[in-house]
Amino acid sequence: MLETLRSIGYTLDTAVADIIDNSIAAGATEVQLEMVWQGRQSTLTIADNGRGMDAEQLREAMRLGSRHPGQVRHRDDLGRFGLGLKTASFSQCRRFTVLSKPKGGEVTYRCWDLDYVNETKAWNLLCHVSDEDLITQLAAQPQGTIVFWENMDRLVGDLKAGSEKHEAVFGRYVRLVEHHLAMVFHRYLEDGGLSIYVNGDKLAPWNPFLTAEPSTQRLPEEALFSGQVIIRPYILPHHRRLSHPDLFDQAGGLRGWNAHQGFYIYRNRRLLVAGDWLGLFRREEHCKLARIMVDLPNTLDDAWQIDIRKAQSFPPATLQNDFRRIGTLARTRAVEVYRARGRKLKHTHSIGFTPVWQENIRLGQRHYTINRQHPLVKDVLDKAQGQSSAILHAVLRMLEETIPVPLIVLSEAEKPREQAMPYENVSDQEILPLIQDMFCDFRAAGRSAAEVRQLLLNMEPFNYFPHLIDKLTD
Repeated sequence: MLETLRSIGYTLDTAVADIIDNSIAAGATEVQLEMVWQGRQSTLTIADNGRGMDAEQLREAMRLGSRHPGQVRHRDDLGRFGLGLKTASFSQCRRFTVLSKPKGGEVTYRCWDLDYVNETKAWNLLCHVSDEDLITQLAAQPQGTIVFWENMDRLVGDLKAGSEKHEAVFGRYVRLVEHHLAMVFHRYLEDGGLSIYVNGDKLAPWNPFLTAEPSTQRLPEEALFSGQVIIRPYILPHHRRLSHPDLFDQAGGLRGWNAHQGFYIYRNRRLLVAGDWLGLFRREEHCKLARIMVDLPNTLDDAWQIDIRKAQSFPPATLQNDFRRIGTLARTRAVEVYRARGRKLKHTHSIGFTPVWQENIRLGQRHYTINRQHPLVKDVLDKAQGQSSAILHAVLRMLEETIPVPLIVLSEAEKPREQAMPYENVSDQEILPLIQDMFCDFRAAGRSAAEVRQLLLNMEPFNYFPHLIDKLTD
């Protein structure tokens, strides 16, 4: 059974987060995580200053299934099954020890050793600590708990001490854990109620919603399920609108912008699901700016199918239409920001907007064509005659049929900051004559100056230059 529980699906980062859940539930304000590289003898220690446990409480905490998942819990409790400490630890190591000290009490400790259980065929906890310095460390505190992992076969495997390459692999594990904890517990870290240190360095919170950025859009908050489920959609700024260039890479996290779009599900401010469309939509490059915060209480665990690892959750069927509606709105807004590339435009893609390119469906396949009704294009086509007209139509068709869509999509995904805006780095002196000519042509056709200005503000690419349109004169 113990060997089976090792394969329940934890990764190193989710396992460590599950242990820290217990620290938070115990009222800890500080957690110290130490990951020590020693090849196969590498260890991981998680120490907190929470309430601690006496001998009987520790024995109960080490028992598998120490609580019923349906029992009533404190509203701030992050646990559910009474398995997290054991399954998270077993998933990464073959022996783990828990030392604890309640306020005014003595240090007590117990150890699960899978090899010992296999040898003795008995469910026996050991009263053993392989590193007695941990006892001294905890005895110096008023209270707290230490979880100590060793024989970390799942993590270390064949990595060998003395190998720089293998030590670098271990270092990547450390960075993965740092980012995951900074993300999962960012709301605790932000309000100052919790500090987490990894190998002595204090973690800074990773807020996926960039709430401190002035250009982040906050869509209306909604309360569902009799007010128990709170949803707050955010549309992140285009990278051109970020207050600092480094924010683009930071906001992308370890998995990148595309992987972080979607719903973020929190239970008691603890992040469970980090960026997922929950089977309602597909991940799309042009929707990567949409991130939606969902807050749940711990009384809805069953309805939301929260698993032991606290890494998966799905909305009940009664809420899926609402989630689809809210997700559709957020994705639509994200597409608008993405396509505008962060520029403040004088249109909202409403009726009257005139794009240069159009998307069309031909024989079930998507094609992009030049808008023949765009005033500039239409003017050129109207003036062309005879063979010149035929050649011009042929050239436009050739351009439409040979757009390198796969290359554009790949380049945009891999190097979005290198994609130029329309007429980027072109001086106003070069653009103004073109806009002025259009203005005069429309005026000559009998339109008023105000009408022509509004027409140009709704016409691509002139909508990128409202400051020039304001300068137009008869």
